[in-house]
Amino acid sequence: MLLRPVIEGKGYEMTKNTKSALILLAVMLLVTSQGSSQEAGKTAPSTPTAQLAPKINLDYTRTAWFPKFYGPYQEPIVPQPPMSNSERLRTMTVGGKLRLSVDDAIALALENNLDIAVARFGPAVAQTDITRAKSGGATRGVAGAFTSQALFAGALGGGITGGGGNLAGSAGGAFATGGATNIGGFSSFDPITGFNFGWDRRSTPLGITLLSGVPFVTTQTSQYQSFFGQRFQTGTSYIFALSGTRQSTTSLTNVFNPQVSTNMLVGLNQPLLSGYGRNANSKFIRISKNNARIADSVFRQEVIRAITQVLNLYYDMVYFRDNVRVAERSLALAEKTLSDNKRQVEIGTLAPIEVVRAESEVAARQQDLIIAQTNLQKQATLLKTALAKQVDADLSGIEIEPTDTLPAPRPEDVPPLDEALRLAFENRPEIEQSDLNLRNQEIVIKANRNSLLPSLDLFGSYSGAGLAGNHCGTPNVPSALCPDPLIMAGGPQALNQSFHGNYPDYSFGLSLTVPIKNRSAQADAVRALLEQRQLQTQMQKTKNQISQEVRNAEISMIQANAQIEASQKAVVLAKQTLDAEQKKFQLGESTVFLVIQAQRDVVAAEVREVQARALYAKALTEFAQATGTTLTKHRIELNDALQGSVSRVPNIPGTPSARMLRNLTDLK
Repeated sequence: MLLRPVIEGKGYEMTKNTKSALILLAVMLLVTSQGSSQEAGKTAPSTPTAQLAPKINLDYTRTAWFPKFYGPYQEPIVPQPPMSNSERLRTMTVGGKLRLSVDDAIALALENNLDIAVARFGPAVAQTDITRAKSGGATRGVAGAFTSQALFAGALGGGITGGGGNLAGSAGGAFATGGATNIGGFSSFDPITGFNFGWDRRSTPLGITLLSGVPFVTTQTSQYQSFFGQRFQTGTSYIFALSGTRQSTTSLTNVFNPQVSTNMLVGLNQPLLSGYGRNANSKFIRISKNNARIADSVFRQEVIRAITQVLNLYYDMVYFRDNVRVAERSLALAEKTLSDNKRQVEIGTLAPIEVVRAESEVAARQQDLIIAQTNLQKQATLLKTALAKQVDADLSGIEIEPTDTLPAPRPEDVPPLDEALRLAFENRPEIEQSDLNLRNQEIVIKANRNSLLPSLDLFGSYSGAGLAGNHCGTPNVPSALCPDPLIMAGGPQALNQSFHGNYPDYSFGLSLTVPIKNRSAQADAVRALLEQRQLQTQMQKTKNQISQEVRNAEISMIQANAQIEASQKAVVLAKQTLDAEQKKFQLGESTVFLVIQAQRDVVAAEVREVQARALYAKALTEFAQATGTTLTKHRIELNDALQGSVSRVPNIPGTPSARMLRNLTDLK
């Protein structure tokens, strides 16, 4: 306000640099005024200029394991949802009143509306599906995403699935047979490691002493097995395994006692037909990423729906407020008529029955006023519920005062039908969701196409064995009869032999599995195609429905506009008729009944005008929803809705911040 007289002073020419300096000064004064209002506390509430709550960005697509290696094995942290109303609601309440504009109602809804708060979990849930898919698991699905029943055809796996015992057992089997052995593949894209240990003591009676030198043999065996492996999106899987056994015995004929045997295995498995490539192995990853976009679209759709509901509640409240004003004017007019009638009865120019008639009309208008006031109170409760997480005792006693009026019709409100349909097809979340579901189905079809092929796996492995233990320098001499010195050996020597390939074993081979009728894969492939055709049909149905909604919204706007024009003319006619009846009544050419009837016509015409304006406001909101332009029209940032915190400054009329913002806008 201090800048305007200087800028508008006569003979002052403002340069570009001066204008920039003045804008900067206005911003500084705005911040200063907010700090002063916070210190005062009594005259003006503080107005937040940034987000009203700390924004928390939680990424559920990542799991940190370094440097805290134990992190993946702990329960993740998911913060509790805030159940208290945002600070914006408190700062906007001045003197027991909540002066509310349309923009402020939208901001409060983005921060406090529970429908939006519930939908806010959707994108986070979709992130967990991405994490699961990246590990090789199947997606769980999200709201709005079509889950194909043929999605799990040709599931990953076969052979080794990650169990430590299975891995070690397969590795051991390769060593034991000494031939080409397919050790299978993993189903997990995450590296897997494990360790097994076992101990056994066994006593065995013998019928002869020729083989072992003793009538019974007691052995103690310890087994160790460890492995590390992983599967890749190409279908390739590898394994590295180590196993060892230490055995001591009472037999007198063993060369090594105790003896230590070790095995080292490096194996590789690669599908060549079914299960080969990213189409077969990364389908869940690609689908989960599309589902994340679907979750965002569903959230945007819910924000549009919630904001549309809030706008309708706001315009209904403006309508009920205007109804109260109409009822108050009607009551005042009826009371004036009653007063005039009483004076005329006193002077004898009017029959007493006309006073009774006027009193009845006053009572009827009082009833209308009470109904209008209570309807306004009900609407305020509905609006508070939509704008707050909880309506406590303090909020329930606050009076809401709408500061915006019902919008007036403008020619640009109703674009041509072709333009409206184009906007709808570009912006409606349902179209985006249908398109993403079709993309997901295409991924399923490609994966099932791969599953139709026979299974042909190429595998190879290399293993090295080792054997060591305590023994004499001379072969075939029992350790009990062994003269000094006894040669000591064990695990390190056996492992050295395994890694140096003293006893190598190379193997490779092909594994072919051909289902003769292949009916399961054929059925899944047909089902995936049928589901795709169904989704295509559903998408066309969605487009037709959206087109119908756009047409209906345009028709509603045209009808409401016509009702406004007709009701405005009806109000003018009713007021002129009332004025004429009152003049005729003063000349003795009309009756009180006709005057009261004319008053009723005025009230009815004004009520119809308010109704028509409210219908137009709702039709305008419905049109924005039908074309998917609600967020754009009201400058709503989807990230603000996702965070539940709006950085826009509340427009509270009468506060220093609002005045400074208005001056800053004038400068620009």
